[in-house]
Parts: sequence; structure tokens; C-alpha cells
Amino acid sequence: MRRDLTPLFAPSTVAIFGASGREGRPGYEIVKALKSFPGGPRIYPVTPNYREIDGVRCYEDFDGLPEKIDLGVIASGSARIVKDAQNAISIGARALHIVGDLTPEDSVRLSQIARDAGVLLLGPNSIGFVDFAGGVASTWAMPPENHWSPGGIALILQSGALFSYANSIDPRLRFSTTIHLGRELGVGLVDMVHRALSKVETRVIGIYLESVRDSVALGEALALAASRGVPVVVLAPGRTAEAAEAIATHAGRMAGGRAPLEAIIRRYRLIECITLDQFWCTLHLLSSGIQFNGGGVAVVTDSGGQRAMALDAASRSNLPLAKFSEATEGSLREILAPELSTVNPIDIWSGEKDVAGHVENCFKAVLSDEDASIGVFVTEFGVPAADTFSTRIAEGVARLAGGSKPVLAIGCSTRHFVSDRIMELERTGVPVLDGLETSFAALAQLHRYGSSKNYPTASAFSETKRQEVELALAKVAPNDEATTLDLIEAVGIPTVARAAVDSLDEAIKAAATIGYPVVVKTAEAVAHKTEVGGVWLDVTDEGKLEAAYKDLAIRIGSRVLIASMVKGGVELALGAVLDPVAGPMVMVAAGGVKAELLADRQFALAPVSEDEALDMLRSLSISPTLDPYRGKPGIDRKAIAGAVANLSRLISEYPHAIAAVDINPIIATSQDVIAVDALVSPKNE
Repeated sequence: MRRDLTPLFAPSTVAIFGASGREGRPGYEIVKALKSFPGGPRIYPVTPNYREIDGVRCYEDFDGLPEKIDLGVIASGSARIVKDAQNAISIGARALHIVGDLTPEDSVRLSQIARDAGVLLLGPNSIGFVDFAGGVASTWAMPPENHWSPGGIALILQSGALFSYANSIDPRLRFSTTIHLGRELGVGLVDMVHRALSKVETRVIGIYLESVRDSVALGEALALAASRGVPVVVLAPGRTAEAAEAIATHAGRMAGGRAPLEAIIRRYRLIECITLDQFWCTLHLLSSGIQFNGGGVAVVTDSGGQRAMALDAASRSNLPLAKFSEATEGSLREILAPELSTVNPIDIWSGEKDVAGHVENCFKAVLSDEDASIGVFVTEFGVPAADTFSTRIAEGVARLAGGSKPVLAIGCSTRHFVSDRIMELERTGVPVLDGLETSFAALAQLHRYGSSKNYPTASAFSETKRQEVELALAKVAPNDEATTLDLIEAVGIPTVARAAVDSLDEAIKAAATIGYPVVVKTAEAVAHKTEVGGVWLDVTDEGKLEAAYKDLAIRIGSRVLIASMVKGGVELALGAVLDPVAGPMVMVAAGGVKAELLADRQFALAPVSEDEALDMLRSLSISPTLDPYRGKPGIDRKAIAGAVANLSRLISEYPHAIAAVDINPIIATSQDVIAVDALVSPKNE
């Protein structure tokens, strides 16, 4: 259920418990912040220590307030937080902002009090929020006034340190709302995503993500953002690998760390950043409203070195560059010096006197090309004002602002201050991005977002298929490959010809029926057979079969599995796992004994459509090796995608029975896939 956050973000009356007259104290800075915007709420500082704070009358006790309040800001010490929260509720508060932190026990008490009273709770341990569009702020980290202009970025942060300077890090970044969620005992990430989507000014949502409390609700909110075309940019810190050991299968181990986040990013078309520089740059670009309209980027520079670096950066980020037509190159040949190339990117500088006019002419030429969707000029725009060369370049770039195609300015380096020259370009409508690498990465993300589509809804098992699956599932034993392969086959994934036996005579008969060569492996309850020497490969005759059987029977046990020896093809691994945060997930990876060593894998939220499964395959590092090469046929990608989709249905439809599934290897050929080895971890283990 989407909650009405009006009492928190648009209160008519606010009481500040623990108000202070000492500058720098939260109780003082919050009073100042609440006064910042004209037409803000009526403010009532509650403290017996001061008669007034920054010109605002104080009240000794909450009982003396002249009217009921909408929002209670609790800036008191930890010992008084719960009591002051109760006092705020008693005088009408419908929302609470808790600044300080609490013990786990007091957090539980406060959460229950808020729920019982039906009030919104922000925090505890929340620095607060600034609603630039609405003109309300409850925070002790208010940005300077020259950063108050509202914009299209809704910034949701799970880091207090990041919030403390995010609002004032760069005047080019213009926010609609910024918020630090604190402990999220009440108002949380999902609430804020829905609120951002309800505001017409929101062009992009930025999230600094450390944890997810409700993956289902978050998924619904992110799906809504995707359906509305509102990009969501995520910066998430790394996670440790310890959780990966919680489940004993290959898929479970590799599901640790960033796998749930990667699955969420893929499903809901999120834009992931890996550095703060990239995060701010991407938010700035997407908030500008610039979009690709087919084609690529036309890059103009003023030096050969920058041209070379632009080519490298575009290659690393997979940014599409416009391919200039012969007509465009002909026009450029008439403008540029003979020694300069007319191939995108272009270096235009050869000592021209009218720098601004030359920039304008070159930009006009490249933007006239049908394949040019966006024009960018790369140079150092942030150098001191005494450098008039950059000023004249900026003048030329500004002349193209507001045209039929968008124009960007990119500082080649990030190591400069925000100069007047940069802000003037911004005011003319030319966004200025920092850093060639971060800017090209942001542009590449913008291009991928604009060209990607929502995946089709995955289908469920038919009733007939469900009956087959449930019959096989009832027979599965822990660490039993034979019954697991029966289940995999029932799901709709082709499996290797096989037979489980308990004696040498049975083994000989099974091998004769299946046909040599065969694989002989222990069928005892062993999770990873290769680790205990439990597999004999390429057994070609009865003599070798006898030796293999006796070895396994003596060392491990008499029960063995005889299976056809599958040769050729590419070894992949499929897996499925129940993640405590993201829920059912499915995996495709490089397979065989090196699966975990290579860690080349892609996860997705289950169930997946075949379209999403194909996208997972394309995202593998080994993907190019799956295509035809020098006479070698490629694999049947649709067959492996079908197997991934079927496995995803299994984990998503039977999460009560299955904790994890590991199919490694599954052999992919040019015509089909064959599951060779598999393991299921039942949920009750």
C-alpha cells in the first residue's frame, strides 16, 4: 500500500523537540532549515533553555503550544527520544522525524508506538530531508542558498555521510528532493521511490543503496519506474563473500555478494554506477532530459591527444559514435586544416583566429549528419578565467544550444573547480559533464537505457507439466544425482542417458544399453564428486568399467551412476537459489570444474522469459566463444535460454520445497543442450 507522506513533506505546523540556540547543534540547524523557504510551516521550538532561536519564539513545554502539530522533529538526546515522540503524538503529530539513534530495544518500542498511533516515522538516525520543489526542509545539513534551485533529481540515500554533502557538492546538480532514510523503521526506500514517481518534476531517481528490506515491494516500485520511463540510477557499495557459503551448491556460493543487486538491476533496467563521480555525472546527464534519437555521438575536440583518448573511452564504455557520411566528411574537409581527420571524433584546432566561429561551424557540420544524435565538445572547461581559449570555445558551443539536436560540453578531466565559464554554459542550456571516462560512461548508460525494453512476462508451468514436476520432486533425495536429473528432465531440460546401479553386473548391463564410452560416478550422497575422486570419465570398455566400479565401491560406496559420455559442445552451468533478499533467482555461468574459479556468471530474478535468459547469455564474458568461429559451430542459444527459463520456473513455483539447484555442467551444442550433472538442496535441509 502506498502511504500518504504529506504530513512529513508538507506539514503546516512543526514542533522541534530538543531545540537548541547553539549554532552547529542539530536542534539549531533544523530550526534554521525549516525557516529557509518562503511560505514554509509554522515552527514551534520546544525547549526550556531559550526564549527564542534565530528569531523564532520558543516554548518551555509541548503543552504550551498554541495549536496541534503535523510534524514532530525529535532532536533530543537518545534518552529522551521515545518520550518526546510520545509527547509529539499527543499534540497531534502525524509524522515524526527522529534525528538521533536508539538502542535496538528502544527502536522496537518507538516503531510500535508509531504503528499504533498510525503516524509516519522517518529514522531514527536520519539527518533529514530537503524538498526543494515543495519548499520544506527538516535537516541539520542544509545546503547553501545558491544550491536551492529545484530540479529533476530525486535523491534517496542510505548514507548519512553522503547526504551531508550531496546537497551542496555541485550547483549543477539540481534536486527535487533529497532524503537520508536513517534506520528505516517507518518511511523507507519503497515509499520514496513511489513519492518520486508521483511528482511531475522527477526526471531521474538516484539511490545510494546499502540494503533492501522488502524486495517484492521494491520490485513493484521499480517496475512502475521502468513502465513510466523514469530512469533509476543506483550506486551500491560492495558486499562480502561470507554469505555465499550459506548454501552448499555452486549456484548458492556464487549468489553471494552482488548477485541479488545484479538481478534486480537487470529486471528493472536500473543504471548502475561504480563510483561517486560516475553517479553524479550520470544523474546530471539524465536530469537534463537529453535523449538519443537513433545514431550515435558526434565528438569534437581541440587536440589530437583528446581525440585519441575519446576513441579509447568510447571503446571502453561501448558508447556508439556517429558514423559520418561522405557529405559530412566533405563539409568538414572544407573547414578543417588538411592534416586533420574528418572521421569522428574530430580534432578541429589548427590555429584559427575566430575560435568561437570555428567551433560553431564545425559543430553545425557534424550535427547535420543523420547519424549524429548528440554533439559533445571535449576540452578543459574548468581552467581559470585567464585562459581565454576555453572561454572562446564555450562561446562557440553555446551558440548551438536550443537547436534541433542536443549539445553537451565535457571536461576532459575531473580535477578542476566549477568555474563561471561552466555555469554560464549551463545557463544557456548546455550541460557540462566532468571527466571524459565518466561522461562517456554516462552517455553509454543513457543510450542503453533508451534502447532497452522491458522483458516480456515469464510464463508458468502448464497444469500437466506441474503434475510431472511434482511427481519427480517427491522422489528427490538430498545429494542424489539420479533423482535430481529425473526432476530436471521433468522440468523440460534434456538430460544425459543414465542408470543408477548397485552392483557390478547391473553396471555392465547399463553400460551395454547406453553404449560406450560412458561416465562412471558415485551415486552416494556426495555434493561435489570431483573433490573426492568420485568420477571416472571416458570409460570405453567392460574392463575399464569393472576397474572404475570397484574403485568407487571400495572408496565411497556400491551405488554408482552410469551415464553416456557426452563429447564436444560448450560446458555451461545453470543454477537456481532462494536469496533471503531478492527471493528466487536463476543463474547461467561458464561451467565445468572452473565455474567458481572463473566466476563468469549472470543472475536474474526468477522466473525469467526466454528474452531475459538470452540477455543473460549475452552478458557473459565467454559469450563471444559461444558463436560460430573458424568452422566451429556455435551453440543453440535459444535452447540454453529455454533451459534457463524452465529452471527459473522450478525455483519460483516451488520455493517452499527447493533451496537451490545446481546443474554443472550442462553441455550446449549447435542443436540442443544436455544436463550432465545436477544437485538439488531441499528447502528443509
